[in-house]
Amino acid sequence: MCFFFLLKMSLKLLAILCIAPLVCSQNYRLSGTVEPLSYIVHLSIPTGVFTGVDDTFTGETKINFRVTSTNISEIQLHHRVKNVTVELAVNDLTMIAFLEPTYNETTEIYTIPTATPLSVDTIYTLTFTYSNTFEAKNMEGFYSSKYKNENNETSYLVTTQFQPTHARHAFPCFDEPQYKATFAVSLTYPSGLLALSNSLEDNTTEPVDGYVTTHYKETTRMSTYLVAFIISEFTCSAQDTIDNNVLHRVCSRQEEAQDRTWAVEVGPPLIRSLESMFGIKYGSYMPKMDQIAIPDFSAGAMENWGLVTYRETGLLFSEEDTAITYKKNIALVIAHEFTHMWFGNLVTCKWWDYTFLNEGFARYYQYFAAALTKQLIDWELEKHFNVEQVQSALLADSSLNAHALTSKSETQREISDKFSTISYNKGASIYRMIETNIMGAGNFIYGIRDYLSNNTLQATVPADLWSKLAPHVPNTSLPQGIDLTTVLNNWVEHSGHPVVKVAKSGNDVVLSQERFLLSGNDTTEYYVPITYTLSSDVTKFSNTTVKTWLIPGQSLTLTGVLTDNNWIILNNRQSGFYRVDYDSTLWSAIKAQLHSNHLAIDVLNRAQIISDAYNFARAGRNDGYGSWTYAELMSVLSYLEYEVDYYPWYAAITGHNHLLQRIGYDSEEGQLFINWMLKLMQNVYKTVPFDVLDSSNQVYSMKQMLILNRACKYGEAECVSKSKELFAGYRDKGVKVPKNLRNLVYCTALRHSDNIATDFNFLWSKFGETKLMSEILTILSGLGCTNDTATLKWYLGQTLNETAGIRLQDFTSVWTYVFSSGKVGTNAALEFIAENYQTLNDAYSNCGSLISSAANYIYDEDQLVKVEALVNLTGILDTHKVTAEKALVSAKDIISWAKTLKEDIRQFLADDNNDNTDNSGAVIHTSSVLLISVFIIVANIVF
Repeated sequence: MCFFFLLKMSLKLLAILCIAPLVCSQNYRLSGTVEPLSYIVHLSIPTGVFTGVDDTFTGETKINFRVTSTNISEIQLHHRVKNVTVELAVNDLTMIAFLEPTYNETTEIYTIPTATPLSVDTIYTLTFTYSNTFEAKNMEGFYSSKYKNENNETSYLVTTQFQPTHARHAFPCFDEPQYKATFAVSLTYPSGLLALSNSLEDNTTEPVDGYVTTHYKETTRMSTYLVAFIISEFTCSAQDTIDNNVLHRVCSRQEEAQDRTWAVEVGPPLIRSLESMFGIKYGSYMPKMDQIAIPDFSAGAMENWGLVTYRETGLLFSEEDTAITYKKNIALVIAHEFTHMWFGNLVTCKWWDYTFLNEGFARYYQYFAAALTKQLIDWELEKHFNVEQVQSALLADSSLNAHALTSKSETQREISDKFSTISYNKGASIYRMIETNIMGAGNFIYGIRDYLSNNTLQATVPADLWSKLAPHVPNTSLPQGIDLTTVLNNWVEHSGHPVVKVAKSGNDVVLSQERFLLSGNDTTEYYVPITYTLSSDVTKFSNTTVKTWLIPGQSLTLTGVLTDNNWIILNNRQSGFYRVDYDSTLWSAIKAQLHSNHLAIDVLNRAQIISDAYNFARAGRNDGYGSWTYAELMSVLSYLEYEVDYYPWYAAITGHNHLLQRIGYDSEEGQLFINWMLKLMQNVYKTVPFDVLDSSNQVYSMKQMLILNRACKYGEAECVSKSKELFAGYRDKGVKVPKNLRNLVYCTALRHSDNIATDFNFLWSKFGETKLMSEILTILSGLGCTNDTATLKWYLGQTLNETAGIRLQDFTSVWTYVFSSGKVGTNAALEFIAENYQTLNDAYSNCGSLISSAANYIYDEDQLVKVEALVNLTGILDTHKVTAEKALVSAKDIISWAKTLKEDIRQFLADDNNDNTDNSGAVIHTSSVLLISVFIIVANIVF
């Protein structure tokens, strides 16, 4: 599953409850002495829910269970329902008396004491009747949503989002992933609607008083968080089946039916690729696969078994109006959720401490299974994995407070934190290291198949995975005397990753390591698989099999490797999860090679060199690893004038985002850096002209959008002029902007508008006219690029206006588009919070996050007054006051820190004797929302 919102728990309350780990475990975890076997869940949803006059449902749930040990005199389970009545029986026949149940509102554990101990060999039945209110704002549990249909009438739906702890909102249950059972679901609802659940429909009754009841076939054994149901006016499209009698459908609002085609086409081949890899047929456990596009959905997607739910942008693609980036993302998200059918659904992590067993594999195979699928085979997804996943994981893993892949989680807050870049991206990166460095592709998949087949319908811990991989590891692939479990536990149970330091000593190379941190220091060391390529044989970059190991507490000498070689580069194709730093002699040789013939170095290693250098400079100027300066970084980057490949530029632009966010686009140093970068971009810019569009070439289109967006953001004169021209054609003549250029054209035109009121109002009117979510997000991001304070404040105000059309799921996106757009946007956001605090706080439960996020984009001392106004705001909640105070301290530290960064830039440009006069007529402003997710990741990690 992708990012989702969870309930937040007071840390103060947590400290009281969790006085010791044992107490915390007893409070937040079920006893483990009761095992559910099957559920019969019946829910009734009244007509008023679908007309907006009712917000309740009623339910009856029967749970058959047994106890797993003797002398058990209580039953514990979860619920978050109301008006509960409960009965206990033997075999659903003979009633059993019990004492008064108790309920803990914090842990949501319902305890039923029994008068006498329960028998181990007996099947018991709990029967609950209850009611509850649909969630309307948090998009979790069983929640209601509304949208405008093709006739511009309000339509309503009810749907679910149960992961990780919200099934209990719809029915009492053992709401932990290890408790698997079968589910027989039935739904009573107004006739004429489409009702779906995990399994196939068994039967639907004839209408009675306008209601029907649909009974669904009993599911296979599964965890509660995977149960799902949805009742709506949606329709579905189908084309190819997954296998004989295994149905595949894509469902959505009827008016988006034509935009289901891509998901309908790519779904079955993706799932067949996974079946081929894992050796287990999907249809052996589930008879159908429905994919549903939900208008309001907090998660990117959710892997409910047989009923996968998505944001509309994660499933629907318009050939005419949706940028090619969405086509790629849709395929990857579908592949991610489909991988969960095996990792998460068939075999489930035993508890959320091990979330990476679910999410790491899903993130991994969304690239590498998709890369084997016919429709995607030329998209270079294996290369995208490096820059999108490995490098973002290394960044997130570079702080002292980064959690380990295996780390304790008890409360809902702690569980929420496990659904992170670490579990997803780092988990996937570690699996890639195991496959490419240690096992090899064939051995790895044999081990994976053993893991899945031996743990089918069970819950696992990491040791279960290691034990199935170990027999397939080649004898020469591990350090002498060290087993696979020892090596992998070193990576999984400790946070962080190393930087391998490479020093020349005559013709020898000496390797050592330390934990890489952007700030601070730590003594953790790792078992590091070493691969390398020498200047005399650059074909070796493709060989990612481990050559030797760097062992914790030891250095390593590669004897004589530099004989007849100018340089050595470690970590072939960045297959290992570590950074590499060289001594000055070796860096000089590498930089010389990049300038003389950069193509001699593999494209992924070039991207690695750029990413590592950026982060070495950040750490060196932030009391973290090493002593790098930004001047040294720019010396490495200078080779980019020859670079025209996508992946190194992706890594570079990711780094530029952070640098310019900290010094300010409109600062003197920011303008100097931008003009220097525009010179370096001249060659790559020529390879992606505005008038050469090719949506059939995924890699070209991705590069075109990346480079043109960046050039326009930097104010390159032709880029700005072309964007304004295309926007004017749309505004004045109705000529649509090419779909792949809309993001940069809308944003650039609004940023450089000659008539802000006219251009903003035109684009806002287009927002009101379209129902295609990809176009809506493109428009919303473009509107955020406006350089007028009053207009931006009005725009933020529309997030609080229920009639404006900005959906709840897009609330924070709009705010991010504004405050990340530059100084004007940041100031406008902070001023709006101060001027409308009470209204904003009443409407949005996480107002404090808006304060801290917006303040993180401050880079100028005159902006500090905006945060000080929040600190001194009358009526501000104490928690938000503390947030504002922390944000103020952080902003002051960032401004102070950035002074050194600015000095580095000046030093390099002076030493390099660059001409820093106005370049190519550039007009430097701030804005653009390209790679906004990277901005958000960076914003949360040190300076």
